[in-house]
Amino acid sequence: MINLIVDLNIQGKSVLVIGAGVEGTRKVRALLGQGCKSITVISNRFNRSLLDLARDGSIRLVKRRIKDPSILDEFEKPFLVMAATNDKVLNRSIVERAKSMGILAYAADDPAISDFIHPAVINIHNTLFIAISTRGSSPAMARTLRIKAERVLKRLIREEDIEMIRLADYARSIAMRHISDIHARKDYIYSVIRDREIVDMLKGKRLEEARARALALLSSYGGSVR
Repeated sequence: MINLIVDLNIQGKSVLVIGAGVEGTRKVRALLGQGCKSITVISNRFNRSLLDLARDGSIRLVKRRIKDPSILDEFEKPFLVMAATNDKVLNRSIVERAKSMGILAYAADDPAISDFIHPAVINIHNTLFIAISTRGSSPAMARTLRIKAERVLKRLIREEDIEMIRLADYARSIAMRHISDIHARKDYIYSVIRDREIVDMLKGKRLEEARARALALLSSYGGSVR
């Protein structure tokens, strides 16, 4: 099975997590900070971690014994359903029901039936995200390799690299407004990334100077900011 790795935007979306064990809690933690409209967790019992998150308003807990996929009918249609009970057959039936309702669905223990696979992710300063996936063959190995790779990557990727990502985002937003030709926009952004003066400014934490230099380069590509 070959999967397309995508970065799913769930900002402003409602998510339903069914099951509150180890996997359910892990999925909830992955959802936090993604800007979801709501995260609702359904289970007949909850651990302290989830109770604490519910107390501070980060998630909503619904205490219910989950017997079959009809439980989905009791809730307003979410954007995403994540089945994470300890019953694989139940998880599969929940995913199948969610799909029939036009809902994006994922089972923690059944990548073959899921609409997507949830990879292990390395998060560097909330700016660079690197996914490690075994295509569902071994989530445990994906997590193990993430830990190994994270140690190396956090040494390899420097603070100025992170600042360059942020500056490139700034340059891209300027280019979209002031450079009409798509090829010129692309060339401009690469010129910012490769500019030695900008690289040195970022190394020296002279961020405003780097922004000014990025603006100055704009005129070479048919753009200008007044």
